[in-house]
Amino acid sequence: MATELELKLMLQPEYLKSASDFLDEICAQADDESNSRQPTLNLMNAYYDTPEATLMQAGMALRIRAINDKYIQTVKTRGSSRIGMHARGEWEWQLEQDRLDLTLLNQLPLPDALQDMAWSRQLEEAYRTDFQRQVWNIQLYDTCMEVVCDHGKVTSPHGEDNICELELELKSGSELGLYEFALQLAERVPVQISVVSKAQKGVRLKQGHIEFPQRPIGTFDTSVLGAYWYEVWLVYWEAMFFMKDEVLLQPFRHTLHQMRPFLPSHLDQALVALDQTLDELYKAEEDQVLGLLAGLKSVGSLMLKIGQWLNQQSH
Repeated sequence: MATELELKLMLQPEYLKSASDFLDEICAQADDESNSRQPTLNLMNAYYDTPEATLMQAGMALRIRAINDKYIQTVKTRGSSRIGMHARGEWEWQLEQDRLDLTLLNQLPLPDALQDMAWSRQLEEAYRTDFQRQVWNIQLYDTCMEVVCDHGKVTSPHGEDNICELELELKSGSELGLYEFALQLAERVPVQISVVSKAQKGVRLKQGHIEFPQRPIGTFDTSVLGAYWYEVWLVYWEAMFFMKDEVLLQPFRHTLHQMRPFLPSHLDQALVALDQTLDELYKAEEDQVLGLLAGLKSVGSLMLKIGQWLNQQSH
């Protein structure tokens, strides 16, 4: 098993080229092969679950990935969301054909709800993702990371959703380096932290609802409460673009105010400034609001700075 630690960043399609150009420039300026662009991949992932979403409810995703006529079976666990970062278990096996091999799951510590394997008789392809992946190997000081840019679609019998995201996966070194590099990127390209995986996008097409973090009960720990409101804040941002509904800017701003008491003064003041900028957007035409929001670099930069600070408090 490998454990992934990554930052996932959402961006709008009109900024894809800017992100790609920035990463190419980083590689072009390097004196060695530590920073380099890798071959572009065309990927298809078929995700399997029961009609009742048994695997998703148990915190597991099961898929087959096709890459250049090669097939890989993958299991991912939900793991933990670390204040905007993702840490989860992952297992992979090479397959001879495009067909699940459920005997491989005997090697895994399956959740109790999945132990009897009765659910396996009801498996079906629940949704699929088709996307192009650009890949860069990046080194910043002692941090080595793989940066991928994915662009495509999630499709299911219940509809489709866009994929347009960057993932910064830590290969070695410190997670601090992930944040530092993401902040460099956010100064150049309007990106924002995403807490929604491709698998969650697929499930959401069927269920039709937005998943919020569980509210902490019976605690006065300011770091826990700050992290909760921060993650709610991130969910509202992504939901606003998924639903294409600028009305969600109101709860996004409300959550911003809920988060402020748990942050140091410099971040609190930055949120006040951002809220003033958002207030100005109400003067724009309704059909322009989402486009203006998507182009605000200050949103993503502040998401990253707050996430970095909250992660440091939790260690």
